[in-house]
Parts: sequence; C-alpha cells; structure tokens
Amino acid sequence: MGRVTLLICILFFSADLLAKQAEPELRPLIVTNSKAWKPFSYLDDDQQPAGILIDYWKLFAKHNNIEIEFLLLDWNESLEAVKTGKADIHAGLLWSERREAYLDYTPSIITIDTQMYISRDLIGLDLNNFMLGNHEYSVGVVMGGYEEEFTRKNYPNLTLAVFSNNQKMIDAAFKGEISAFVADLQVGNFYLLTSNRTNAFVGVRNLYSGDLRAAVKEGNKTLQELVIKGQDAITESEKKRILSRWMHINTVYPTFLAPALIVIALFGVILYIFALRYSVRMKTRELAKANEELKKLSETDYLTGLSNRRHFVAEFQKHLDNSGDLCVMVFDIDDFKMINDTYGHQVGDDVIKTVAKTIQACVGSDQLLGRIGGEEFALVMNDQDELRVQELSHAICDLVRNIDFGGQPPYKVTLSLGCAYYPSAHNEIQLSDADHLMYQAKAQGKDRAVVCNMAREQCL
Repeated sequence: MGRVTLLICILFFSADLLAKQAEPELRPLIVTNSKAWKPFSYLDDDQQPAGILIDYWKLFAKHNNIEIEFLLLDWNESLEAVKTGKADIHAGLLWSERREAYLDYTPSIITIDTQMYISRDLIGLDLNNFMLGNHEYSVGVVMGGYEEEFTRKNYPNLTLAVFSNNQKMIDAAFKGEISAFVADLQVGNFYLLTSNRTNAFVGVRNLYSGDLRAAVKEGNKTLQELVIKGQDAITESEKKRILSRWMHINTVYPTFLAPALIVIALFGVILYIFALRYSVRMKTRELAKANEELKKLSETDYLTGLSNRRHFVAEFQKHLDNSGDLCVMVFDIDDFKMINDTYGHQVGDDVIKTVAKTIQACVGSDQLLGRIGGEEFALVMNDQDELRVQELSHAICDLVRNIDFGGQPPYKVTLSLGCAYYPSAHNEIQLSDADHLMYQAKAQGKDRAVVCNMAREQCL
C-alpha cells in the first residue's frame, strides 16, 4: 500500500513538472520607435519615453493585459531592432516596398502628411526649380525614414543631408547648415512651434500622405495576429483623446514659458509679470498667424493657388449639407500630354496657371474651385439655377478657348467640361457624376461642355 501511494505521488510530481515546462515563457513585448520624433515618440528630459505612440501602446498594454517595454533609438536603428529580433514590434511607420521585404504590418493607427520645409529666406524662389535640384542648397532627411526613400526616388537631383534623427536635423536647420528639410507635418510644426524660431522655416509643398501602422518581423504571424486583435480593443474616441492631448498645448505654447512664470512668481516682480503678459499676447498672435499661414499652405495647390485635392474633398462635403440646388463641374485641359511633350513642362505649368486664373476670375473667389489632378479642375456651387449653370459651363469653355498666350506656344488651349446639376443637395452626391459627363465631352470631340440635370437625367 505504501509503495502504491509513493508511486502516485511520483506520477503527480512528474505531471506537474512537465506542465510547468510546457508553459510558454512570459516576457514583456519590446516596442521600438524613434527617440527624437516629436510628438509621436521621443525621450523626454528625464529620458523617459513620451509621445502619441507611447500613449497609444500604453493603452494597448492596459486593454490587453500585456506588459510592454519601450526601446527608443535613432530611426534606422529602430528598423534594425525589429529586423534582428532585438524588438518585437515597431510602434508605427509608413509602408514601403523596401520595408515590406522584412516587415508584416497591422491596421492603421493614424494618418500623417509629409511636407517640404524651406527657410523663410528662400521664399520667392521658383519652387519647381527648387524641387528639381537646380540650386546648391542642402535638404535634410532622416536616415532610414520614409522621407529619405521618397525624396531620393522622386527628386533624385536634390542634394540631401542625412541625419540620424529629427532633433539633429532641426538643430542643423536652425544653425543654417541646411536650407530645407523634409518632415511629417505634425513633426515639423511641433519642433518649430515649441522653439523660439517659429517662423524660421515654412512648409511649402505637401509631398505625400500615409497611414502609420505597427509592424512585426516578417513571418511572425502569431504576433501579428495578437497585435491586430489587441488594436481592435482601442476605440476611435480613445485615439482622439490621445491626439487632442498632444496636438493642443504642446504645439501652441513654447516650453520656456512655464519656467519663466515660476521664476517671476518666486521673485514677485510685478514689472516682469506685466512684461510676460504682453510677451504672451504677442507670441500668441505670432503663433496664430504662423498657424494660419501653415494651414493655408497645406490646403493650397502650390502651382495655381487653388484648393488642393485634399482640401477640396473636405470642403465638398460641407457643400452637400446646404439646402437648395447644387452644381458640380469637372473640367480637364484637352491634349495636355501633347502640350507637355511638344513644348516642355514649363510651358505646361504656365498653361495650367493661366487656365486656373481665367476660371477663377469667371466664377469668383467665393466659390469652391480646386485643382484635383495634374490638369484636372473641379468647381462646386450652391444656389445657382439651372439656366445659370448651363450658361456658365459654356462660358468657361469659351473663355479658355479664347485665352491669348501672346503669340507664344501652345497658341490655343481648350477644355472638356462635365457639369452635374442637382435641384436638391444631398450626401450621396459624388464627383464621379460630373467626371463621367466630362468624359462624354471628350468622346463628343472635346472643347465643349456636357451639362446634365441629374434629377431628370437630361443632358444638354
């Protein structure tokens, strides 16, 4: 009987030991990103991780009861950390074909825009020539960042100065070592607006937009699925709260104001308090003006001064909320490729600018007019009766047909225009209706307008 009891104890002990050996080793997930990519991820004055993505992954850990450790490095080193297994997850980056070779991605966390920033001293230069590299100025990029990859591919003649992180690039810009740099809009504005040189550089051209996504080492499907499932637990309202926390105070008021206020309070010098209040008012006005200027630049097509596609689409939705009738026009310069191929891109740019100026003078500055493609424009108007819409459509074609280029090529330019008229605005209206009508005008021989009452499906 004693031997049987002993045997049972040994079996239980062995089973328990095997079960413990079979349990996977639980360890924190290592999340990496840049150590100088404000406001997304960076090391603060106490060398602690901070930023939008840091808060996002802390929330991820809380929702999923997972322990996370942050490993913030220079940008290129953060990519290598995931590639070599030093880190498990990259906190957020854009997709590229090169990165796809060694990373597997998860759904979007946030959308970012990237711009070319130039020194205020260079404003007035021909931006097209600047982008073509017809100058001796250096443009800063971050090593391993998508900005570097995009700029090398699309603007190969630019002279690039490569930096290990954004902080070093911005420091070099303020020292005058570079005259321009490529940075995400949120990043560039954050560094500028939290410095004492707010207006030193201005974003002058939107280069691209994209979604920041987390990524794991290629082939690690188990971890990829775990991250995707964990991200689903984070609501849109929670993400918005994180963004609002970082995109308000930290990007409006310079960091030196708080210490200055403390010093003034300690010394109790009334004169300094009044001076500070005056300084804050002036600085706030300057920042508001700079923000307005930056906002306008980010919404404006660099060549024509009209709304760019991103801003046009956003404003288009507002027009759909108005009561009453609505008309949508899409027009395209006929045979524009032939103009470019025959006379060159400089002539092509001049044609686009001249056509845009002509149409804007015809419809007025209070209407929504935008350049939505290379040689394609769109116009949205509320409260215009059907007869007025027909007359205006044909008048635009006539005005462009009769543009005088002063005896210079291309001598004559024409438009194909599609106009969709709706007796009542509603949220289901899309640009595609007018776009299809524009292609009908092309098919009918170009240099004409096709106007259609979408309620009666009657075209003229």
